[in-house]
Amino acid sequence: AGVPMRSNVYDQLERVQVLTGKYGAEHPELKFWSRKDLADHAQSLDSLSPYLDKTTQENLSDIANDNSEFIDPAIKLLDPPKRGIFGWFYKTPAHFFEVSTPALRLRINPIIDIALGSQKGDPELLFTNRRGIEVRGDIDRRVFFSSTIIENQERLPNYLTDLEIQKKIVPGAGVYKYYRGSIFNLTQSYDYWLANAYMGFKISKHVGLQLGHGNHFLGNGYRSLFLSDFGANTFFLKLNTRVWRFNYQNLFMELSPVSYLNNPGGGILPKKYVAAHYLNYKLTPRLSAGIFEATVLNRSRQFEFQYLNPVILYRTVEASLGSPDNVLVGFDARWDVFKRVRLYGQFILDEFLFSALTKPEQKGWWGNKFGVQTGIKYFNAFGVKHLDIQGEYNLVRPYTYSHFDSLNSYTHYGQPLAHPLGSNFKEVIAIVRYQPSHRWTMAARLIHIKTGDNTLTENWGTDPLLSNKVIPRDYGNVVGQGTAAQITLAGLDVSWQFYHNMFLDLKYLNRRKNSDKDDLDLNTNLISGGVRINFWHQNRDL
Repeated sequence: AGVPMRSNVYDQLERVQVLTGKYGAEHPELKFWSRKDLADHAQSLDSLSPYLDKTTQENLSDIANDNSEFIDPAIKLLDPPKRGIFGWFYKTPAHFFEVSTPALRLRINPIIDIALGSQKGDPELLFTNRRGIEVRGDIDRRVFFSSTIIENQERLPNYLTDLEIQKKIVPGAGVYKYYRGSIFNLTQSYDYWLANAYMGFKISKHVGLQLGHGNHFLGNGYRSLFLSDFGANTFFLKLNTRVWRFNYQNLFMELSPVSYLNNPGGGILPKKYVAAHYLNYKLTPRLSAGIFEATVLNRSRQFEFQYLNPVILYRTVEASLGSPDNVLVGFDARWDVFKRVRLYGQFILDEFLFSALTKPEQKGWWGNKFGVQTGIKYFNAFGVKHLDIQGEYNLVRPYTYSHFDSLNSYTHYGQPLAHPLGSNFKEVIAIVRYQPSHRWTMAARLIHIKTGDNTLTENWGTDPLLSNKVIPRDYGNVVGQGTAAQITLAGLDVSWQFYHNMFLDLKYLNRRKNSDKDDLDLNTNLISGGVRINFWHQNRDL
């Protein structure tokens, strides 16, 4: 089983890796990380406890307790078991109910996320109401299972409501419906389920298989240009092979090219498929590089079985089929230096015309579709313990991830599979995280985006969902073309952990969009607070 996306565990263990130089078996680029890997890593760091500050020790103890089924009971990182509530519940602080026998290990936890907010200029409240359950475990330590089911009702900030009105999507959701509360008469509220469930099989010591519904993330950044967890869950088959310094992942996903409310024919949604491969190699524990490949194929609800070939860079297969599939390739790298800094980057290539580099008349060819990411993380910045700073730059050219057949775009349920902004943008991100004590966490972020909106009649390459068969011009295309717009987003999140994985949250968000077209300007200013149990937030930064 894997650790939920956006869990604070990723930040906590990542910083320990860089600061101590002591790495585990996991490859940081492939998320989500397995619970066994985290448990093994936490146990390996126990010997360093006398040299670690109190907050880091307590963070490692939290990791150990969360993944106690993989921890040696004698290790001091674990909290001692108690009688619990009624002798059954919360025998350990991390789990509502647990079973540990040689044949079966089981963990059950509730999920709650309730928040209320106020948006300037809006007389109605914003709210989030999530309730669910997580069940995970294994049988005979060879068959693993995990299921998270959450019911959601929420009323969103204005910029996300506008997105739903225009494109009939709610970020992160698949099928949804409109919701009207029984207590408050609220408008533009949404009701949907989030289901993340899969089974895993340990084929051998180095090979594992997973089948189910979920999401994935490839990279070291705040964003990913390869594959992101921002959108809706997908049905997937994943084969993960880790041997020596290599980690090789084969991922096959069934997707829908349109959202439920955008299905013109009604009934069952049409299907498309993605075959993705990612090979990561650790040259040293501090230095790694990876190769990514993804092929999107639309076959009228039928998968092309030749794409089950697990070998990476098989464009020859695609060519031999004579198919019009959408193929992307990418490269990434990570380098940890000075036991304080992590450098990372990604490059995604959708299509390219090399002659456009030398022929002035071909400059800005529309088919030069690629994206670049560069980033840096600075841990214990300026000598202040648990003060971490991250800077990231992303650029994606117009029409990247799109295809002449709109059904073959690199999207799912009308949402991008990679960067949530789609394409045709430049973005600068600055994030400051500070954990003054084990219980308190603060994170501030500032994001500045330059982009260009499509018009009602012209596709300038911002939305990958649109076909690139008809475009305004073949040459002279630049990032930010169309109706130019600048977006500046500033956010502050403060969390207090009053009990294990139970938090009180306070959030502030200010977002300003300034467009060349005045009626597209939009300002958002909101504050919210709430309680959260066994749930990890993902900010919808668009």
